[in-house]
Amino acid sequence: MLFPCPCCGKLTLSENGVYEICTVCFWEDDPVQSGDPTYAGGANQVSLEKARENWANRDQK
Repeated sequence: MLFPCPCCGKLTLSENGVYEICTVCFWEDDPVQSGDPTYAGGANQVSLEKARENWANRDQK
């Protein structure tokens, strides 16, 4: 069973919150950032909120 990536929503993660990297959007599943989507830092340089925005707008650039 696969779990959705917190950034792109694709079913790519074998577990939640174990710092696994999504093979679709390359988000590292950081449980701190999943708990606080506005937190920038930790495993990813940008916040989960910003990464989701970037992912949603990726084709508009």
